[in-house]
Amino acid sequence: MSEARIDLAAYRRNLATIATRVAPASVMAVVKADAYGHGLLPMARAALEAGIRWFGSLDIATGLALRAGGVGDESSILAWLLGPDEDYAAAVDAQIDLGISTIAQLESIAAAARDSSARLHLKIDTGLHRNGSSAADWPRLVSRAVELSTAGRVELVGVFTHIAEASFDEDSAAIERFHEAIAVAESLGAAFEVRHLAASAASFARGDARFDLVRIGAFGYGIAPGDGVGPAELGLTPVMTLTAPVVESIDESSVLGIGLADGISSAVVGAVSVALDGRRYKVISIDAGTMTVAGPGRRGDNAVLFGAGLRGEQTLQEWADATGTIGEEIVTRLSARVTRTYEA
Repeated sequence: MSEARIDLAAYRRNLATIATRVAPASVMAVVKADAYGHGLLPMARAALEAGIRWFGSLDIATGLALRAGGVGDESSILAWLLGPDEDYAAAVDAQIDLGISTIAQLESIAAAARDSSARLHLKIDTGLHRNGSSAADWPRLVSRAVELSTAGRVELVGVFTHIAEASFDEDSAAIERFHEAIAVAESLGAAFEVRHLAASAASFARGDARFDLVRIGAFGYGIAPGDGVGPAELGLTPVMTLTAPVVESIDESSVLGIGLADGISSAVVGAVSVALDGRRYKVISIDAGTMTVAGPGRRGDNAVLFGAGLRGEQTLQEWADATGTIGEEIVTRLSARVTRTYEA
């Protein structure tokens, strides 16, 4: 049985390291995509233990699952990927913050608010073009939000954007556009509790990108951005270790009980290694249910595919670099066939 072992203590330490790095900004733990494949509720509970009080759910369904799983109203949850047929009433009732970009979203949410006002974060597009209001539409969106806030139907909690993290100059331009959008909003009577722009990489690299709150996804799980920068260089520890049993030994090769159906990409063939008894062996083939490596093993032995590098295995970052992708893709692809186990 393949297994993803999740080190909750490492996750808490990573969050503490990040919180120190970005202070006085607060940390939002992003738990989208089932907490990057690590398991939504176990990771959220560990984040609560680490003192996190902001969560990024991406969508409303994940936000509702967090509330149902015990993330109470002492914590704020932000959903910003909103479809045309969302149950805004359920989100407002659960006090889930909603990130919005358009007048249509604003009016729909205000109409759905019944017993309590909707908590909103207004999003401005600063160049990434991943939703967000255009600069031309921004004054109208802000003005209407201020009207609804004055009427007690919505609460203006935050203003935010996403940046590309493509280059220093492009990010500098995005930060400047964000400042300009905030100034316009304030001139129209808006007042925000929090301003947020940076995700993991920008929050580490640039103090001027932190504002009041940073949204931390990959770095919390010990997943680095690549391009020669691994988690160790950032002072972070990989949280997940992926293992699989040897199910058959053939000559000088070993067949492992993990394959394409478990979410492993065919790109690993010839590109990555796994560790058996502390020694690395190349992956030579893969099919739906198994992977074969060029090294001897005994039936029942456990191979370590990737982890923190403590038992001779490659790290997730090495796998990502070798297969031409990013660490987030590898861990979020892992299917439910891979058992998640948790170490406190």
